[in-house]
Amino acid sequence: MPKSTRNRSTGRVRRRGRGSATSAVETITRPSQSLPVIILLSLWRWRWELIMLATAAYIVIAHRDAITGYFEANPLWLNALLIIVLAGWIFTDNPARRFARNRIWCVITRHRVRACLTEMRTLNWSGNLPFIVGCLSTKTGQVVWLFMRPGLSAEDLENKSETLASACWARTANITRSTRNAALVRIDIDRRDPLSKKHIVSPLLNDTSDMPEAAVADDAVMAFLGPDPASETPAVGSTSSTPAKTGTGEIRTKTAKTKTTAAVNDGNSVILGANGEDVSDYV
Repeated sequence: MPKSTRNRSTGRVRRRGRGSATSAVETITRPSQSLPVIILLSLWRWRWELIMLATAAYIVIAHRDAITGYFEANPLWLNALLIIVLAGWIFTDNPARRFARNRIWCVITRHRVRACLTEMRTLNWSGNLPFIVGCLSTKTGQVVWLFMRPGLSAEDLENKSETLASACWARTANITRSTRNAALVRIDIDRRDPLSKKHIVSPLLNDTSDMPEAAVADDAVMAFLGPDPASETPAVGSTSSTPAKTGTGEIRTKTAKTKTTAAVNDGNSVILGANGEDVSDYV
């Protein structure tokens, strides 16, 4: 039981025992960074947002009069048609739309990975996070390259794939270390599965790829893939003759010589040769 003491001057009761709640909080001291370093890191982190903001500001300031004059000079139906064509071009599948979509997802993924690393406390003793080298788009999602600061390694991200996938709003996340440099870590963010389609057109089936499953079951392709019928084997003791051509143009029958076995009444077997001679004593 903790003992309680009363302060004579104030009359307050103090309890002795375990430490206070503030002493149990772990504090991380961040290194003192100079102002130029902070500005450079902020520009690198928000570079795509700053580029888009600068482009929009340039268009508004430099070409505002030209754009407004164009819309005022043309009739209303032509302006509406232009807006519909531009909207259709934006929402249809084209290289410009795919590039913009991939860039947007790369920016979102990079911010989400950094936020997840901060919440997971993936820091070294100086309080520095892994440096995000870059984020590239792939056919299934994005790939993020991390440069681990001194004091960090790929082991600090073990068993964290589900947490990263949840933070990036993705299906799965795979963490691999570079074979050349242990400080480089690759995180593959998979957002879509190319094999998840219910209907896959295969060039191997030609005209049967678009057929329903019930029709394919009775198709000739399935019969072709089935087992071959059992081949007929000649019976024991039978002779097979094949026609052979001679040099004079005549055709004669070639008889295959086979061994036959004749059974006798005493239960012993007699082996006959090609010319009918008993060769049982030689076998």
